[in-house]
Amino acid sequence: MLSGRVLRQFVAVAEELHFGRAAARLNMAQPPLSQAIKQLEILVGVQLLQRTKRFVRLTPAGSVLLEHARDMLAQEARAIESARLAAQGLIGRISIGFVGSVAYALLPRLLQDFRSRFPNIQVDLREATSKEQVESLLSRKIDVGIVRLPLPNVANLQVRVIERERFIAVLPAFHHLAAADSVILADLAEESFMIFPADRIASLHSKFLFACHEAGFTPRITLEAWQMPSMVSLVAAGFGTVLLPSQVRSLGHPGVVYKDINDASTNLDLEIAVVWRDDNMSAGVHSFLSVADPAAR
Repeated sequence: MLSGRVLRQFVAVAEELHFGRAAARLNMAQPPLSQAIKQLEILVGVQLLQRTKRFVRLTPAGSVLLEHARDMLAQEARAIESARLAAQGLIGRISIGFVGSVAYALLPRLLQDFRSRFPNIQVDLREATSKEQVESLLSRKIDVGIVRLPLPNVANLQVRVIERERFIAVLPAFHHLAAADSVILADLAEESFMIFPADRIASLHSKFLFACHEAGFTPRITLEAWQMPSMVSLVAAGFGTVLLPSQVRSLGHPGVVYKDINDASTNLDLEIAVVWRDDNMSAGVHSFLSVADPAAR
């Protein structure tokens, strides 16, 4: 097998067609270079260079080897550069889990920034609940998760809050509060509510119930759903009212209005975090975290 060093020596001689100039180019003495070319010819089994006291010429076999040697050296250089870029987190692949409710504003913004800064890192996206993402992280199916807090069972995981938002009320456009600048939860005590199922989106389910309890009422729940576009459409059709994360405003719908909620309850405050394994600080993960960091944004 031809080493990169021998190939570089042969290419230098083949391009210079002069052992003295090739030796100077390689920063080595001429006798070892001449010996290296002789050993190469023995290894290949054919004469690669014609030598006289007046000239050095490539044989047909030497011309063919020169072409392939250049290709092999270029491939070696590309491999080395790729390894360096991967170590710097500039190329590679990363698998990112995300909760569906961040797909309307936060996730597109993060991905746009990430693609701008790291265009050669391929991103594999997987929508899943926060609980499913924790399981996927621990089983090494994803590298990073974008989840809603609080999270149970985060041993061996790192958690960093990257976004804070609040619940807003989504009302049908014909609602009697549609023209109000904002609402308080007590205004909605008599409404029929949609709610996120506890087994899929436990954090939003429990926060909604606690916020209503603080406002002094138990909500009348008529429907469970977990896809926000469907919930917005159902509100427009008169199937009830729902509290959703404020990112839902990105879903413009002529049949609904979005209202801020003026209650001081902390249960209306929502936190979004990135989660990753303690033992996975690969360059790709580090690169994504640098984009997701609120301070960096």
